[in-house]
Amino acid sequence: MTKDLPRKKIKHNLKISSQAHTLPKHPLNVKPSGNQILASLQDLEKLAKSSGPFFGHLPDAIIFQILGFLDRDSLFKISHSCKFFYAFANFEELWRNLYTLATPEERIEKRLSFPQWRGSWRSSIMRLELPWGQIDCGFVYSDLLFKPYSNSQINYALLLQQTIEEQKRNINQSGYLNIEDCPNPISYPYKGRIPRLDESTLTYEAFENNWSNHPFIIGSKDKDWVGKRWSAWDMKYLLEEFPNVKFRQESVQWPLELYFDYSNNNSDESPLYLFDCRSKAFEKLIPAVESDCSTNVQRYYPNPPAFAPKDKDMLSVFDSCRPDHTWLITGPARSGSTWHKDPNSTDAWNVVIQGAKIWIMFPSEVTPPGVFTDFQEGEVVAPIGVAEWVTSGFWNDSLKLIDETNSNGVIGVTFEGECMYVPAGWWHTVINIEDSVALTANFVPSCKLGKALQFMKEKKGQVSGFRHDLLQRFLKSFLAKQGKDEAFDVGNGHGDNDDTQFRLEILKRYLENQELMNEDEDVGELKGTDQMPVYEAFIELLKAKGYEKELDYGFEQMRQIEKEKRKGMVKKSEIWEELTKEARSQSVESENPTTGGFSFGFSFEEDD
Repeated sequence: MTKDLPRKKIKHNLKISSQAHTLPKHPLNVKPSGNQILASLQDLEKLAKSSGPFFGHLPDAIIFQILGFLDRDSLFKISHSCKFFYAFANFEELWRNLYTLATPEERIEKRLSFPQWRGSWRSSIMRLELPWGQIDCGFVYSDLLFKPYSNSQINYALLLQQTIEEQKRNINQSGYLNIEDCPNPISYPYKGRIPRLDESTLTYEAFENNWSNHPFIIGSKDKDWVGKRWSAWDMKYLLEEFPNVKFRQESVQWPLELYFDYSNNNSDESPLYLFDCRSKAFEKLIPAVESDCSTNVQRYYPNPPAFAPKDKDMLSVFDSCRPDHTWLITGPARSGSTWHKDPNSTDAWNVVIQGAKIWIMFPSEVTPPGVFTDFQEGEVVAPIGVAEWVTSGFWNDSLKLIDETNSNGVIGVTFEGECMYVPAGWWHTVINIEDSVALTANFVPSCKLGKALQFMKEKKGQVSGFRHDLLQRFLKSFLAKQGKDEAFDVGNGHGDNDDTQFRLEILKRYLENQELMNEDEDVGELKGTDQMPVYEAFIELLKAKGYEKELDYGFEQMRQIEKEKRKGMVKKSEIWEELTKEARSQSVESENPTTGGFSFGFSFEEDD
């Protein structure tokens, strides 16, 4: 019998006070722009003389753009022309852009590459020996220079200490709940916090029926569980095994030893994050599975969480042309990911092998504070990094939204050995509060196939990760096995199954378009994905693999999604009709001199 757990409203104040993060002193003594109001006349005269009549009147952002056009030597030389330019030309983001925006060939040609990290991008590129003296630029006032450095000095373990301690208290008080005691998210005793479940009691059926649309963390009451459950790929192990192997870190690809030197000593506002799925080390860590294509084998973690078995992962039917879906992630404290939804309407799991991560999550329909999107969510506008988002007050706004409203947002921390489940469509941001190593994977469970199909059908331009060359090669092989031009088995007439011939024609026309052939590209959205018949291919591959039952359920889900969407459109139309009705009434009153009514200024006059 299910135990009745009282639901507790969290009373701890986790908001950050304005005094929580003490502003550090800039290494060049640059000060925030607001301090210029209190500057002495002597300092203002020094600033005017150093910046000159032209640059002294330009906004900082324009100066940054101008300096961004300079090459390595010119940027270094201008820094020695005066204190004003010494401050600006030492800005780390300028030197980081100089390196990261160049191709590997350009880095060699322009003498930007370096074998050793020396504490900063400028020192590493110019190969300056440390220690080297710093010049006092105390009369320079610039938020553009000061704020990124201030953000780079944030200690999240201290700044978010109350959140971390609250999570530890919850673990001590309730631990990991059996699925019988916590059968659904509503039954978790801590409102607004990510539920913790004992993995040994979580079945796929329980996940499918009650937990597939809400985040949760799995762990175990067994103290030795972590060492037995997950691979021990901590930083020490990785560095001992793969010191010279190159891993992907966003826009660069460095040997692991160089990256760890960078991680331990940098002043980047948003440190580079190792996000690797194709290195030689990854090939050794994650075993390959049998594939129809030897050039792009698929790799799956051999012992995934109970809710993500390979045979329930619908995207596995794409085999060798499937987008990258399993990654090794490592980064220093302060690194992390800004607000996003996972690609292609996929679910994800993320296990912390070393370190700890803070998560804030909101359901699809709740846009997080500080984030703005277009109607299709193809464009997302948000603060440039996690630190800027936190210090701008959006952390506090999010906590208020979670704790004081019915937004269904949640917050939580995954500690070493814990595994987070991220449902498709949920907004989430992640902050490493310690140096961290994690393993993550994306998947589409059979119970959520309809959502993935709907995404691929309606948002073709946002489908990411597929490569034309691999998809075309795979589809040619697939069609050949099915009898080339012979008709496929249309099935039993269930929904979209009737459109098989139409989909096959789309696949054939795609294969005839040679302009869409492309070579390998980095992880992310590829060119021309809106022309890929991913939706059509997905359906036919599922049918060929015997997933007709799952497809029928997926089509039913799509019909429900369409129905709900139409309801929403009707509701919006009714709201607009009510608004315009009121405006029309007031417009008529304003035209009638006897009423003296107020007009909103809407004009609904019809042409004569």
